[in-house]
Amino acid sequence: MTALYNECLRKGLFPENWKRAKILPIIKPGKEYNTDPSKYRPFSQLNTEAKILEKLLIRRICHYLYKTEFLNNNENGLTSQKSTVDTAMELRQFIEPQLQRPGWGLVLTASLDVKGAFGSACWPAILKGLREA
Repeated sequence: MTALYNECLRKGLFPENWKRAKILPIIKPGKEYNTDPSKYRPFSQLNTEAKILEKLLIRRICHYLYKTEFLNNNENGLTSQKSTVDTAMELRQFIEPQLQRPGWGLVLTASLDVKGAFGSACWPAILKGLREA
C-alpha cells in the first residue's frame, strides 16, 4: 500500500474510483418530519483506500505543521483533540484574573465563526500559495 500511495503522490494521479463518493442525506435528530434541506447532514461514503490515504496525508501535514511551528498552540479549530469547549475554557482562564485586578472590571473580546468558509474558499489562490510556500 505504501508503494502505491507514494507512486500516486509522486505522479499526482489517483484511481478514478478514489475520487467518487456516495452522498447520503441523513436527517438531523428531532427533524424527521421536516422537508427543509438545511435539516439534513450530508454523509459521504468514500473508497476505503482513499480514506486511508487521506488519513496518512493529514498526519504527515499536521506533523510538519507542528514540527515547524506553523500552527500556534492556541489554534483549536480543525485541530485534533480540541474543540470550542477548549477555546471557551482558555478564554475563561484569561478573563478571570483580569477581572480580579484592582481598577479593572471590563474585558472585551471578539470572536469570529465563519459558517461555510471552508466550502467557499478560493481554492486556486490556496493552491498557488501552497506551491509558493
